Order: sequence, then C-alpha cells, then structure tokens
Amino acid sequence: MAQLPEEKLTLDTVLPADLRDALRQLELFARKKVEGIQHGAHISRRKGVSTEFDHHKLYMPGDPIKHVDWKVSARHDDKHFVKRYIEDTSLAVRLVVDCSASQKQTTGGVSTWQQCAQLTACLAYLVLRQRDSVGMAMINAAETVWLPSSSTQTQLVRVLQALVKARASAADAVDAALRATLERVTRRGMVILVSDLMFDPAAVRQGIRKLQARGHEVLIFQISDPDVENFPFNRWVQFESLEQAGVRYRVDTVPLKRFYQEEYREFMQDWKNWTRKHDVHFMTLRSNEPVEHALSMYLALRAGGGRGA
Repeated sequence: MAQLPEEKLTLDTVLPADLRDALRQLELFARKKVEGIQHGAHISRRKGVSTEFDHHKLYMPGDPIKHVDWKVSARHDDKHFVKRYIEDTSLAVRLVVDCSASQKQTTGGVSTWQQCAQLTACLAYLVLRQRDSVGMAMINAAETVWLPSSSTQTQLVRVLQALVKARASAADAVDAALRATLERVTRRGMVILVSDLMFDPAAVRQGIRKLQARGHEVLIFQISDPDVENFPFNRWVQFESLEQAGVRYRVDTVPLKRFYQEEYREFMQDWKNWTRKHDVHFMTLRSNEPVEHALSMYLALRAGGGRGA
C-alpha cells in the first residue's frame, strides 16, 4: 500500500488568524488587568533558598562553598559542615473551568463564558507572574481539556490557546473535573473553580471536601448573569434550555417572578453559608462587571486571610 504524504501543518492550520487575534487580545487583556490591579501592591513571596537556618550536614562534593560553616568545621578535624536552609516552595494552582452551555447566557452583549475565560486568563497570568505553577481542567459533559501544571511562560500560551478555542456547550461536569483533579494532582496546592454554579451542588461540594482532605485550599469564583439573578420579566416568555436541546418552557413570569427571586436568593445564601462553614474562599462576579473587581477581591482575600462572602 502506498504511503500517503504527510500532511504539512501550518500556523494557519494549527492556529488560524482569528484565533491568533483572539489569543493576543486575551493576553493583552490579562496583562493590563493584572498589572493594573497589582500596581503598588506587594504580594510576592520569597523564592529559592530562604535565609532561615535549618541544620548542618557533612560537606559533599558539589555543595556550594559559600554555605560552608567555617566556625563549626574548625571544631572537627578533617571535616567540613554545610549550613542547610529551609526552601520556600512555589504555589501549585489548578484552575477548574466550567465551560457548559449554561454559560452562553448573555446580558448586555457579554456572556458568562466570555467573562469566565477572561477571568481565567487573568488568574493564570497572575499565578505565572508570581513564578508559581498553574494547570487547568476545562470541562463539560462532552469534552475535557487537561493542561498539566507548569511555571514556564509558555504555559500561559497553552492556557490562552485552550480558552480561545473552547466553546460553552453540553451539560455541566464540574464534579468529574474535581474527581480528575483529586486523582491526578498529588502535590498540595490551590484549586480555583470558575463557574456559574448552575448545577446541583451536592456532588461538587463532596468533591471540594475531598480536595480539602488532601490538603488543597479551594477558591470559588462564581460568574453570574444579571438576568439570571434578577429575573427582569413581566409577561409570558418562552425559555429554552441551554444544556438540553429542544427543551422549552412557556411561562407567565408575572406570578413566578417573586418565587424565582426568593429561590435564587436562598440558593446563593446556601452557597455562602456552606463555603463559610467549610473554609472555602467564595466570590461572585456579574458578567457585566469589570474583571478587576474579582481580582481586587482575590488579592485582598490573599493578603488579609479572609474567606469571602
């Protein structure tokens, strides 16, 4: 059988011009928002070898001469001892991004998915700017994108490429993403969930508790659409399910409005109570609000040790 010629990949094939433009815009957006919000703020930690002494050890070939403790060595014939210091390790951050179809919801021309992608890009940029490592699990019921953790600047390109290529579709599968994170990520660190939280919370909360039991810190960013929150309808309206094709409901919203708003308030209060009880950071960002609001809350939270709403 004749061998088929190898397909020659080009930049336009792998990353078309429209995606390259989106990639550049997203990177510029992240850089502008993060650098602007960090201006004048000190949030970095010491890197590499710290100045805190831990113990002495016998000198071995290859040990840095500058770490030899000459005073201690002088008390031992033909032996040299090296000072050992406590090393500060970088933070390992795992972004779990919900890209289900419910995030197609749009108010004022901005979808919750667009806001979700921009916030995720900013968080990745922020983590890598601090020389920490970041990985990402982007998931819905039809597809999973898994990026292993890395602290290199090329990791930002990988994250941005995944975001600009992704489309909000299918049903949610956040619980599956948390299970995969629990199975794959062995190093303790921070897990950041970015989602509209439009799902049954039981399985997701169970996953969060398991992550905490493994020593992970958990942070939740909820991206909410104003119409979902406020339900600004005063007539008969036909609603179409974003996650279940062909499912439609025609509803008189006038008598429903008060009950819906009460249910939504109870839903959100339940999340706030649960996250407060279980020591989970929790913040809400509306899709028509600037991303820097969420970043400001995040940096204040990290600096002050608070737990959000």
